[in-house]
Amino acid sequence: MLKSLRGFWANSIRQSWPAYLIVAVVFALGIITGTMGVKGLPFEQAQELKTNLDQFLQQAEMMEVDHTGALRDVMYNDLVLILEVYLLGLTVIGIPVMLGIIFTRGFVLGYCITFLTNPKSVQGMALACAAILPQNIILVPALLLGGVASLCFALLLVKRFYNSKTIIWPSFVIYSGLMCLVLLVSAVAGLVEVYLTPLLVKLAAVYLL
Repeated sequence: MLKSLRGFWANSIRQSWPAYLIVAVVFALGIITGTMGVKGLPFEQAQELKTNLDQFLQQAEMMEVDHTGALRDVMYNDLVLILEVYLLGLTVIGIPVMLGIIFTRGFVLGYCITFLTNPKSVQGMALACAAILPQNIILVPALLLGGVASLCFALLLVKRFYNSKTIIWPSFVIYSGLMCLVLLVSAVAGLVEVYLTPLLVKLAAVYLL
């Protein structure tokens, strides 16, 4: 089973490596841009954000989470995100928008991680690992895979436009099934974000204070 799965991904990368490369580059550019965005903040605004962060850390240990409401919101946001990527893959003109979503996700990650680690160095890294890493280590690979699948299917539609004999249906079934898997993984990431991340943030806050 593991060997077959490994073979499937190896074959997928061989056949669709330009799509993997494009999505990875766009995501990396988002991270770089987010990092530069933090460094370009005016001093007053950076100090205000730092003050807000310090206040949050002081209150984090007493933080109570409405798990039901938080889980509903996280699941809804992830569902909308994955559904957008899926639907954009069904249209050729949606390719730039889909890549924009990938770029934005990278920008937010780069911005948040840089902001947390910039003023507090090692301690900030601990907070970033607690608040950002757990859910994103699951969600980001799934989202990037969904972006690759979306891009590949959209390019297949372009091919179909020029060659009416190109068969779409089998690829559509695989594409839809893969996006359902991405959605399932995003649900796991949502559970981690709601139930595990707050505990890790509390521990990190105690360490930082």
